[in-house]
Amino acid sequence: MRRTPRDALVAGDIGRWLRQWRETTVPIPRREFLRRAGQAAVTVGAASQLGWLQGCGRSTSTGSALRALADGMDGRVVAPGDPRYGQASQLFDPRFDDARPLAVAECLSSSDVERAVRWATAHGIRPIPRSGGHSYAGYSTGDGLVIDVTGLNRVSIDRNRKTATIGAGSRLIDVYSALSAHGVAIPAGSCPTVGVAGLTLGGGVGLSSRKLGLTSDQLMAAELVTASGQTVTCDARTRPELFWACRGGGGGNFGVATSFTFRLYPVKRVAIYQTQWSWEHAAAVFDAWQRWAPTAPDELFSICKFNNGGPRAKSPQPVVTSFGQYLGPEHELATALGPLLASAPPTSHQISTMSFLDAQRFWAGCEGSVPQCHLPNQVRGGTLDRWAYKAKSDYVAAALPPAAIDTMIRWVEAWPGGADAMGGGIQMDSYGGAINRVAPNATAFVHRDSLFSCQYLAFWLPSQVASAEGPSLQWIDSFYGAMRPYVSGFAYQNYIDPDLGDWLHAYYGSNLTGLTDVKRAYDPGDVFRFAQSIPV
Repeated sequence: MRRTPRDALVAGDIGRWLRQWRETTVPIPRREFLRRAGQAAVTVGAASQLGWLQGCGRSTSTGSALRALADGMDGRVVAPGDPRYGQASQLFDPRFDDARPLAVAECLSSSDVERAVRWATAHGIRPIPRSGGHSYAGYSTGDGLVIDVTGLNRVSIDRNRKTATIGAGSRLIDVYSALSAHGVAIPAGSCPTVGVAGLTLGGGVGLSSRKLGLTSDQLMAAELVTASGQTVTCDARTRPELFWACRGGGGGNFGVATSFTFRLYPVKRVAIYQTQWSWEHAAAVFDAWQRWAPTAPDELFSICKFNNGGPRAKSPQPVVTSFGQYLGPEHELATALGPLLASAPPTSHQISTMSFLDAQRFWAGCEGSVPQCHLPNQVRGGTLDRWAYKAKSDYVAAALPPAAIDTMIRWVEAWPGGADAMGGGIQMDSYGGAINRVAPNATAFVHRDSLFSCQYLAFWLPSQVASAEGPSLQWIDSFYGAMRPYVSGFAYQNYIDPDLGDWLHAYYGSNLTGLTDVKRAYDPGDVFRFAQSIPV
């Protein structure tokens, strides 16, 4: 049975909301390979649909140029006219389904990526890196050449070094599955279809981060294809400035990532909890949570959420919930939760213990099997759905005063709802622990002094964008605006927001100068550019 956003948002199914929008980026169940003869094919009708492009000083048909690109690639080039073009062009969010890239280069090797980058630059076409396709702003598509790396999805474990080298196109659920077979894990997100590249390059916060750090904190080396079309590696000793930038500098800025090497940690079983309170206790619960969660044991990553499910929800009122994961035994989690549970009597409270992999499937809403934790077009047996949403983010460095909490409550209550809207709310993720013990300039991820992050979210039916999108966007913008007096002014670069004003400062703060230097060194011609890319 396929899960839907409606299932994810109703009261009593708390954790499932995480599955589509938390980092957040596999298939070790590799994408369905096309026969070698078909991999080099490109649609004959592409030229008639896309016209002509200028390249190498002369006019040449797009179809012929794309055939030249496909020639010698291990993967396939998919252009308009190919029956697979619509699906190949899709991102996770249906809001961007009207994007029409020149073509999609489905790469299966680093040499494929090199060829695609060189072809794009030679023809004056913008190369657009794409891993999991979860860019909140749709920046992993456009009218250029999409360089899709989901075919680069191998996970290789070095037992002696306690590391794993992971292809940049690997999806998180497949990474978790491959690593769990060896009793190890990396700290990463809980959305199963997110690609590891975007997650890592933007930082990577997840349910193990207060104990194990960000995904990027455990990065030991990265491989990427730069604007020159050359594959380079970087680590703490080789190209250390590029390595620094790859740990929080954001995806798509410095090249096309092809693989990452991570430090591994032994993780077998975890304890999880889900607790819900009636809405009348929202202020008391949140105030207790914000004073407790950032200083709770490092093993515990805790989330607090205010959600209004509207007419589709089981509850006629908004709900306040808290849920999280503990890297330790259940009895320790029960003790750690004491201050939170003392804030108000919950209407429901559950604690359970399970394997690390089972926990990730649980949060994703696909407990039955790893294949279920994919979209149907990614892996046979995939049951997850695409759905439309809008998000904005904040960081909070000091406990929010009562006026701020009242503002949150009022705006969640004011969510416009409607027959075609799925839900709206705000989610707070606890920081502290290992996240905050890293200096702000030690990596490109500057957000190291926050108590917690906030994510404002609205969801609606993909088929009803016209009726639901406008009111939802107006609500989320107003809610975000009302919180300006109480927040830090920073934002999480993996929750990239095209409407953000001073986005360079909000994402990167004092690390912007260093990131600009790296951009000038590795992409002086601004080949990898988009609306919120690091400037040259």
